[in-house]
Amino acid sequence: MSDSVKEVHGIIENLLSLESINEDNRGTVLDSLKTLRNLCACGFDYQLEIVKNQNFQKYLKDLLLSEEQLYSDNDFYKRLQLMGWQLLANSTVNNEKTQGVVWQLYGDEILQQCINKKQPLDPTTDIRLMIIYNILKLPSPDVLLNRAEVLKACVAVWYLMVEQKCSLPIEFLHFIFEDFLVKGARSTVSFYSQLSAEERLSFLDYLHNYLKQDSPNGLVDSFLLQHLSKEFKMKSDCLLRVSSTREVDNIKPQEVYNLLKCIASASGSENYTQFYSVDHSLFLNVSSLLRALSIVSKKVSNDLYKPLNKLEEVAPSSKISRDYQFEITYELKTLLVRCVANLLYKNSTNQAYCHDTQLMPVLLECTTMDARNPLMKEWSILAIRNACIGCPEIQEIIANLTPKGPASSDILKELNLEMGSLRISPGKE
Repeated sequence: MSDSVKEVHGIIENLLSLESINEDNRGTVLDSLKTLRNLCACGFDYQLEIVKNQNFQKYLKDLLLSEEQLYSDNDFYKRLQLMGWQLLANSTVNNEKTQGVVWQLYGDEILQQCINKKQPLDPTTDIRLMIIYNILKLPSPDVLLNRAEVLKACVAVWYLMVEQKCSLPIEFLHFIFEDFLVKGARSTVSFYSQLSAEERLSFLDYLHNYLKQDSPNGLVDSFLLQHLSKEFKMKSDCLLRVSSTREVDNIKPQEVYNLLKCIASASGSENYTQFYSVDHSLFLNVSSLLRALSIVSKKVSNDLYKPLNKLEEVAPSSKISRDYQFEITYELKTLLVRCVANLLYKNSTNQAYCHDTQLMPVLLECTTMDARNPLMKEWSILAIRNACIGCPEIQEIIANLTPKGPASSDILKELNLEMGSLRISPGKE
């Protein structure tokens, strides 16, 4: 028996000889687990000896996976669990043999603890994800784990991070997502269809945050970007049939809304512009939605889409509910205008479509203040600029506009300011 085996055996035997954990031996239990955790760094033999000891693994499994509060001191129990998870994770580092054994013993439970939304996020969350990440790095990870279930687990953890406004540094979540967004996008597209509606919302929310942060762990695979466009074009018409209630009926529109947010971020990035600049059907789809939304918003009876541009509606002292900020229609027109602006940039084909479909009047209409669509005015001005660059036909439309005097503005009237805006109309043909 080697020295490493003797050392590990001695610590485990002493630990298992304790009939129960009490006030007198708590320090001994913690020190034993800590010593075993640190011995994992001494090499392959130490890791293997810890993992293959069946009695100890039964002891450790009860400690880590039992839902019962086995110990009266909750703080101590948390410290004990944290040490146990650290030990388990350390036993898998750079060791394919122990990784396989650990996953067979704990894999299903690890995934379930990640997926369980009742499981509070704590430092052990990142340790569980570290174990998953180590398995993913194996030459043939699919033999041991179901990647679709791993994606579900990561989506669930992200949901909890957002829901709980968690500030814990759960780094391995981002490393695993990198595997799905950057390296394995083709399988990710397949897994996306297997997610529930709520899970797809969380996945797209993570992707949007990833794109907003300028893709910190690598560029999102073009195959996934193209799939986002395809999904949006197939489902986008439901945005015009949004219910006034926030119930299950709005989950599909919310998915389309989240898709639009991702496309708006990606299409404005130099990293991804080449993928969307040639997707002319996407431009036609987005611009068609914008025109339709412009028509719907003019219907007095439709409060969901109606612009909020009166002082009494937008002032801090307004008695009007701010619930509209939580509706799917909030920022919807802004996102559409933003996509149009991005897709028009140095794109002669989309500029021609813009001219032929008479999109310019709609963009000009969007140069107004609307509390329901913050920054819409700024994005519409950029869209008009991008439409004009290098396009004489659209430049002529702008050149033929004629001034008609100050534009009608409810806010300006309420403030007794009649000047400052200019009403324009198309010139004569």
